[in-house]
Amino acid sequence: MSWKTIHKRWSAAKVETLKLQERLLNQCISTKVPVTIFTTNGVKMQGLVTSYDAYTITLQGQGDGRQNVLFKSAVSTVVPLKPVSLK
Repeated sequence: MSWKTIHKRWSAAKVETLKLQERLLNQCISTKVPVTIFTTNGVKMQGLVTSYDAYTITLQGQGDGRQNVLFKSAVSTVVPLKPVSLK
């Protein structure tokens, strides 16, 4: 398999992953569904996603109202506290 073919498949998979991320984060923002985010080092954070970009997610903490900016590279798992539609 050529490098060009590998790169093409990897790029297509990356685009699909980004679309899924966008759908999940957009739904969480628009429906104000709280999320639990686990970081790669095991820290658990809870709150509302208020915005995101290609590299970060902004999380408004529940209770204390603190705003946290998380780098997506440090995020392991995003768990909505209610089901959200990804269609």
